[in-house]
Amino acid sequence: MSVREMFGEVLALQLEHSSLNTPAMVRRGQLIRDEIPAEIRNWRAASSNAALPFKGRLNVQGRDGTGLKTFVPWVRIHSPELSPSAQSGWYVVYLFLQDGSGVALCLSHGSTRFDGGDFKPRSAAEAAELMTWGRGLVGKAAASIGMRVGVDLRSHEKLSRAYEATTAFSKFYDANALPNDEQLAADAAAAVALLGELYRALELGRAPATEPPEIVEAELALEDVSRPGAAKSRGAGQGYGLTAAERLLVETHAMSLALTWLSANGFSNIRDVHKTHPCDFVAAKSGVDHHIEVKGTTAGFGKILLTANEVQLHRRCHPYNVLIVVHDIELHELRNQAMGGKITTLEAWDLAESNLQPLSYVCRLS
Repeated sequence: MSVREMFGEVLALQLEHSSLNTPAMVRRGQLIRDEIPAEIRNWRAASSNAALPFKGRLNVQGRDGTGLKTFVPWVRIHSPELSPSAQSGWYVVYLFLQDGSGVALCLSHGSTRFDGGDFKPRSAAEAAELMTWGRGLVGKAAASIGMRVGVDLRSHEKLSRAYEATTAFSKFYDANALPNDEQLAADAAAAVALLGELYRALELGRAPATEPPEIVEAELALEDVSRPGAAKSRGAGQGYGLTAAERLLVETHAMSLALTWLSANGFSNIRDVHKTHPCDFVAAKSGVDHHIEVKGTTAGFGKILLTANEVQLHRRCHPYNVLIVVHDIELHELRNQAMGGKITTLEAWDLAESNLQPLSYVCRLS
């Protein structure tokens, strides 16, 4: 059976919706949970190459309700790391309309949060921030492949409204004019390409409420040390995050821009000491040596990672110390070159005025 035929069958079964596990709902569940995902896994849209420049793996998942059967069943294509559940992260999803009139191919974000007892819709402000960011990043590309802003699920049901609030773009297929599988697969691949752009921005720390990648990496590394087996349990996927080579590109680029800034701002006798000191440069200004910390990140200006030795050094050297943050660094699409970036500097950097937050503790028990 083709995907087109399976979509048509699901839409016909929507007219027989029941919250109970009736024969019609059993069949709908087989299609949504098993048969449709199995076919989509063979599409290019479910391959990692479809989500470039993101290089992580993708998965296909369908749900129609655990226990009570939902009004709007769905099948989604997602990253297991960046969207481990339908309540979190971005994904491409087919939403089957409650009235059976059609199915929408959507670029959506998790619409609810679990409060310990039930799933609650995200706040209007949170949903609006996510949609503004996503539409700003891939809006032109979405329009070029025939996707419209938002989605209309033609339902007043609470969960349907939540889906609508967290759908950035959609393409609607009328039940009476479903495309053939070739067109469905091509549209899905185009939507997943948009998803790849969002995922790459998440990796670089540029999405709302995301941490810089170097902080995420440090947190995961500490978790792996303190909780052996944590990496396996969270299902870390190949290609997720910045590689060691990419991190080196970012750091080297930041050092180069920092050196140029120091030379242009009154520093002399500039020495690169990052291999032997808990800082990156030592340079003279007004006859006094200053210790200079350089931090490079693909994320925006806001958070940096410091070691205990770096904190101690800059507390001791204040006010003859400088922090140079090179942020918003771009990585070439082939990931072999770091470019651009903005420089923010803090001379006489006072850590007492910074909000230091520990990532872990050494606990002395005796």
